Amino acid sequence: METNKPILSASVACYEPLLKRYARRLIHDEALSEKLVKQVLEDQYNIDKLNPSPRLRQILKTDLLNRCQFWKLSQIFDPPVIKAPLEENVKLNEHINQSKN
Repeated sequence: METNKPILSASVACYEPLLKRYARRLIHDEALSEKLVKQVLEDQYNIDKLNPSPRLRQILKTDLLNRCQFWKLSQIFDPPVIKAPLEENVKLNEHINQSKN
């Protein structure tokens, strides 16, 4: 994202702090909120160069809300795989077999 253009830098300076605060309220993580805000601003820049419009604030806010909700859902439905050590699996299987008999 080029930041040397005056319109672009003014748009980013105006919306970035507001979006960061909004993201922090949604996901309660400072570093992740900055990352998501950066992605939203870059994507909007790629779409229409962050041209000022009456709906730009609402577009950015909605896009950020969707990204935060998607991140939360990915944390719920894509948990990390936890593998138990082999000895515990063998002991567990032996215990289950003894219980069946």
